[in-house]
Amino acid sequence: MNRRHLLVASAVVLFATIAIGPKPAAATPCTNLKFLQLQQTTITSAEDNTTGTFTVPNSNPPTILTGLPTFCRVTATLTPTSDSTIRIEVWLPETTWNSRFLGTGGGGFGGGIAYGELSTGIKQGFAAANSDLGTGSSGCNPLYCGSDGNMGNRLAIAFGDPSTPSTGLFGHPERINDFGYRAIHLMTLRGKEIVRSFYQQNAQKAYFDGCSTGGQNALMEAQLFPGDYNGILAGAAAFNRTHLHMVGLAVWQDTHATPGRFIQPGQMTLINNVLAQCVGEAGGVKTDRFLTDPRACDFDPNVLQCTSSNVGPACLTAEQVTTMTNYYAGVIDPRTGKVTNPGFARGERNRRYFGRRPGIPGAPAGTAL
Repeated sequence: MNRRHLLVASAVVLFATIAIGPKPAAATPCTNLKFLQLQQTTITSAEDNTTGTFTVPNSNPPTILTGLPTFCRVTATLTPTSDSTIRIEVWLPETTWNSRFLGTGGGGFGGGIAYGELSTGIKQGFAAANSDLGTGSSGCNPLYCGSDGNMGNRLAIAFGDPSTPSTGLFGHPERINDFGYRAIHLMTLRGKEIVRSFYQQNAQKAYFDGCSTGGQNALMEAQLFPGDYNGILAGAAAFNRTHLHMVGLAVWQDTHATPGRFIQPGQMTLINNVLAQCVGEAGGVKTDRFLTDPRACDFDPNVLQCTSSNVGPACLTAEQVTTMTNYYAGVIDPRTGKVTNPGFARGERNRRYFGRRPGIPGAPAGTAL
């Protein structure tokens, strides 16, 4: 056999080996999205999920979402500025799409994707999107942002902040803009583009749904980008966040100004009993277990003040009356006398502000301020 025949034979063997080797996974409309080019956007993954379940990343113990339709999960990072890192996810039902886009909000300071919102969205047929608001890589979690201002904060550490944080929103105005309004707007624009590429058509309608910080997201969309959505649901909206966060600090300081200002746990029942006198007003009935319109209740904490014939805890001391009066009056700017934030409604008592060591919802066992 001459050299030419040897070369031909070798080539045949090589091609035969390639032909019977392992076949690469076939590309799908979903996996092809990894190559989608979008402005200031990097698609980090695009994968089909046909299992009906999804395990939330980094959840411990694992949180497993069930009953899901087959969907395409797309993750992306948006970088509108050099100091921005906005993570988004878009979940696309593969056979049950209702031709609508659903933007969803998060809570607290963001810091992570709200997978429950995405799950609920695709179960109802929506192509759903969510964002970490640009704070996931900035040392933030739902309650804190890990700047050096939280150095050594035991409660922050208990919630996952590093003990010696160096990054965060503070000192980073572009990240604050991302958190405040830009992340949700860009999530919406990029999300719609991903929807159009996957389904080869635009979403017929777009809606936004968010509560708390998600409610703030909703208000920002309505005010700054009204063309993004056909309908917006803003629940418990965290509007005017500067005043909102100040009220938490101010009320805590007021209820703990002196040891005598504490409202003891058993005394809340005393306050509730008096508030019960307002039940049935403003159109309600006496059998209600709530106030139909708390504004119609004129309960004055002074009626509970101790006299010479009764003593606490069956009544309130003068200091405790001050605590409750201020609680209902709201936070007052000491310089201008104007209301910084309205007071709490009669019938509402936020347990985080009362007692010596109030627990924080969701905190590790034993954690308290």
